[in-house]
Amino acid sequence: MNKSYTKVILSGRLMEVSQQSTPPLVSRKSLGGRKPYGSVDKMIHDTNKKISINRARAEIKRLLECNFPKQYAFLTLTFRPSKEHDITDLEACYKQFCDFKKRLNYYLEKKQLPPFKYIGVTEFQGSGAVHYHFVCDLIKIPLHDLEMLWDFGWINRKVIKSNPTTNKKIIYYLNKGIMDERLTGKKKYLRSHGLKKPLSIIINNLEDFYEHINSCNIKELESGSYHSKLYGEILYHNYYVENVKEIMDYVQGL
Repeated sequence: MNKSYTKVILSGRLMEVSQQSTPPLVSRKSLGGRKPYGSVDKMIHDTNKKISINRARAEIKRLLECNFPKQYAFLTLTFRPSKEHDITDLEACYKQFCDFKKRLNYYLEKKQLPPFKYIGVTEFQGSGAVHYHFVCDLIKIPLHDLEMLWDFGWINRKVIKSNPTTNKKIIYYLNKGIMDERLTGKKKYLRSHGLKKPLSIIINNLEDFYEHINSCNIKELESGSYHSKLYGEILYHNYYVENVKEIMDYVQGL
């Protein structure tokens, strides 16, 4: 790859470096009007759907690394069968989740604790019942209190130490349900307000960049390449950084 477009995304200790032969395409304006739905339209629809899913997966990974660098709770909320509520109905279940959040944040405020911080996904059980998985900060709250606050069913919590290997497994677990057709047109994942966002920057001097990061305490997690019809060959390297501040200061100064 002689001349390339290089982007670095920093998400806490996770650093992703990608190189491609052409820069991203700018958004095209709609030509307006309703068009007949044919094979080309279906292909575009399927492509956009795939892009949306891949984007959601990347965002979940980056938000986890940005916001839960040391440890987190992996929380599962399930619904018990009820005559009052249809536990297979996405909107009804989401309303109950919102009610839970209100009670929880009131509880946290009384305990002088920060608001509920989370990234979550919706999944369906074999019966069609909705349940939720969350990476969140509800580590120190007694489980009994959480069970009282979530009174729609059952709750399971596991406290996890944040590290590259475990985080990859948790992210895979969160991502496995977002392709479900029942989520079409719905949010691919749930997130609280105010989460830290990854830093994205374009690298013009690749040689200088690698010279600098090689002097830092970094560990390569994976690397590889793939071909894109839009951008040609794309090379990627993912690293875990111990000295985040040093890398952050460097890229922000570019």
